[in-house]
Amino acid sequence: MKSYNTKTLFIRYYLPIFLVFSISVLAFQYQREKKYKADVLDMRLEDTNAAIFYFLEHSGGSLNLLDSLIKNSTFKDERITIIDLSGKVVYDDVVRDVSKMDNHLSRNEVMEARKKGSGSDIRTSKTNRVPYYYHATRFDNCYVRSSLPFNVNVSSVLSPDNLFLYFWLVLTFIVIAILFYFSNRFTIQMRHEQMEQNSLVRRKLTQQVAHELKTPLSSIIGYMETLYNNPEITPERRDFFIKRSHSHAVRLNQLLQDVLLLNQMNEAPQTMEMEPVCINKIVENVTDDLDIILHEKNITVDTSFGGDVWLRGNQMLIYSIFRNLMDNSIAYGGDKVKIFIALTGEDAKYFFFSFSDNGMGVGPEHLSSLFDRFYRVDKGRSRKTGGTGLGLSIVKNAVETHKGTISVNNKPGGGLEFVFSLHK
Repeated sequence: MKSYNTKTLFIRYYLPIFLVFSISVLAFQYQREKKYKADVLDMRLEDTNAAIFYFLEHSGGSLNLLDSLIKNSTFKDERITIIDLSGKVVYDDVVRDVSKMDNHLSRNEVMEARKKGSGSDIRTSKTNRVPYYYHATRFDNCYVRSSLPFNVNVSSVLSPDNLFLYFWLVLTFIVIAILFYFSNRFTIQMRHEQMEQNSLVRRKLTQQVAHELKTPLSSIIGYMETLYNNPEITPERRDFFIKRSHSHAVRLNQLLQDVLLLNQMNEAPQTMEMEPVCINKIVENVTDDLDIILHEKNITVDTSFGGDVWLRGNQMLIYSIFRNLMDNSIAYGGDKVKIFIALTGEDAKYFFFSFSDNGMGVGPEHLSSLFDRFYRVDKGRSRKTGGTGLGLSIVKNAVETHKGTISVNNKPGGGLEFVFSLHK
């Protein structure tokens, strides 16, 4: 019965969602690569146009010297055309009698260059009946146009290759495995009384995970293809692409780790190992780990425990409580804020804590949703900070795993205050 339900749920819910997501990403990536290939070719021809114009400026506009330059340089593979601002062709290294050439002001690449500064087009030349890839650049007193015969070589340069398809197959297998995992977990939950509610939560989570995966996966694919297809890329650009790929890979890994941690806390809290834990030491470790960024943003951390605080808990989860709260203050509190962490009281069973800052706070309408998975007060800003949108949800679940409660409110003087308890 379990196997049947898992298969049914996977086919009815998760697989269609993933297929829509997958097809969308593939279509986006295909168009993106086509544009990138065209941009690479345009950059090459743009450089040629700039070099030609620079030569003309510094040679007194001598077309004879330009002719000699083209025949004895790397430009000999490209067709070079000089067009004045009225559209009259004044030079072409293929056509010697340029007076017979039509006015070029209506050519697509020239029209685009007139409006935007540069433009491209693919068509067959009226002069020699050869198909060309044209790229024109507008300068102060003329248009410089370079073009390459649109042969097999140029066509292959512009055609997207299938590398990203193979790469996507590997990622597809990974994502399908993740989706199937969630499907299995959901099947187990169907045995509980709140089957419909759990079903809705899981479908929403899967959609959110798929959505969150899309950006880092697409970026990693794009950067890796750029490096693979352009071995001559400059070291600076190569380093940039590698750093960006690593950044997205770290974010993707963190997202998966956060999702797995949340599911473990929700569905198998008994697997969390409990041991004596010193809160003071954990907060100290968190502060040490974030020391560089705290220093960069001039953020100070003030702790008040009144002595060592020991309880029986899971060290990793308690670390995640203070780490995610600290990350939240760093990301949204602003520079030069102060963070206050205090033990506010205790009774026979619980310790009570307060974590607050004097930052910007949030609107009161957001307070009730801050602990929801993937909830972001400012979505654009949240993505720039690299967060997964699961930090405060992990905090709440970690507190509840330790039989405590947590709430949040805006401080009268500004900033957020999280008040929570942890079982001794």
